[in-house]
Amino acid sequence: MIKKDRAATEDKIYLAFLAVLKAKGPQGIGINAIAKQAGVSKGLIYRYFGGMKGLLLQFAQKGDFFKSLLTIDENIDSIENLKNFTQKGTKEIRENILAQEILRWQLLENNENTKELFKFVNTRLGKTFKTNEKETSLNYAFQLMLGGYVYFTLLSKFNKTFITTDLTSEKTWENFDDAIEKTLELYKKI
Repeated sequence: MIKKDRAATEDKIYLAFLAVLKAKGPQGIGINAIAKQAGVSKGLIYRYFGGMKGLLLQFAQKGDFFKSLLTIDENIDSIENLKNFTQKGTKEIRENILAQEILRWQLLENNENTKELFKFVNTRLGKTFKTNEKETSLNYAFQLMLGGYVYFTLLSKFNKTFITTDLTSEKTWENFDDAIEKTLELYKKI
């Protein structure tokens, strides 16, 4: 009975966390607001999750931060993982406004609370970048492309262009996706 109660309380806290996060954004969230929303004490949040760090880690592990991370399968070829991940992930990062806000939050503040979340994300993504041990420059090139994609996504909220590239055009994003796919084809050839 106690385990059921704890699981129910953890769910209630997590759902309160999501509600406050969506309502106030990452910079407006706090343990007090979550406790109030969930109708529990702050101490319970710290006991069950270790505070904000644990809630944000749970956010990543459940796929609420970036669902495409959960599609990475260590039992299949790294190239296939990259292909599956990028096909879903590029679209998801552009549509997941909350994930974008958390990425901006981390970049602006180097927030201590997000360290475990990003450690989880980087570990999951790192499993896909063992594609070519001999030619590591392709691994770096691909990571640079993904980083650029994330940067352009975050930039597109405030700026409509980057140099001469129209970040509001769906054709631009299709071209970016096509460039990523062609880079993956290079991986296969080497």
